[in-house]
Amino acid sequence: MLDPRVRLERLGFRTLYRLADLTYALGIATPKRTVAGTYWSFEPTNPHGDDPGLAALSRLPADATLLDVGAHVGEHAIPLAAATDRRVVAFEPNGESADRLARNAARNGLDVGSDRGIDLRRAGLGDERGSLPFYRSTFSKCSAFDRDRATRWGARVAAIETVPVFRLDDLVEGVAAGDEAAGAVGSAAGATTDDAVVEDHTAAGDPVPPPDAIKVDVEGHELAVLRGAAATVRTHRPLLVVEVHDGTTGDDPSEDGGGDSPAAGDDRADALRSWLSERGYGVEERGDVWVCRG
Repeated sequence: MLDPRVRLERLGFRTLYRLADLTYALGIATPKRTVAGTYWSFEPTNPHGDDPGLAALSRLPADATLLDVGAHVGEHAIPLAAATDRRVVAFEPNGESADRLARNAARNGLDVGSDRGIDLRRAGLGDERGSLPFYRSTFSKCSAFDRDRATRWGARVAAIETVPVFRLDDLVEGVAAGDEAAGAVGSAAGATTDDAVVEDHTAAGDPVPPPDAIKVDVEGHELAVLRGAAATVRTHRPLLVVEVHDGTTGDDPSEDGGGDSPAAGDDRADALRSWLSERGYGVEERGDVWVCRG
């Protein structure tokens, strides 16, 4: 039997996501005030208004190039692109979230796919090229390449989509992926090699310009994304903003099927910290958000 706290938490999530479905269906956009400026969104809440990672990114020059990996519906991408000459390349494998990002961008007068504004790529990033099943959750923020993460807090898998996955080093203009990136094995292991997907230019798009910053929020696959960007990090030394998710994927890890243990999450964080340290990056840990400077 579920703990009353867990039941209440599940009810809160279910209510929140049903409300989001309603605001998008009715076209109700409201202003969201953030540390990067105010923008309009059809989302009912403003979870990243005072986000320390968003604050760090907002201090970049007005013509900077930023990569938003795991862009969701644009809570970072849109305020960072609005009223500036920044180019934001947004990677979002969840088709529903990508559609909502495009709609939110249009509400703010931002072009999607332009040299200035938001360049939306409907794909995932990892440390291998290919394709993977993506589990779209009824709680959209929980959608992930792992079924367990997509079913947290009583959510269900709404659909399973096969999405293309790329290494960032294969996309960034002028970067030749070295042995370090090519030989890395991470959570993208098991991806199938699918030339039709890898060569799909709708997903891959034009070459990605060298980034001044990379923000990563990918539900536990942060290290795989960075391993696939090793040459880019080494060559361009971008600011890295990483949202680090713990290892708990269920309501109670002690239950059967509850997911990773907290210790697994600690191991993942330690591996990420070591990877950054080996490349000369200092880490400012601000809760779940790590601001990393080389």
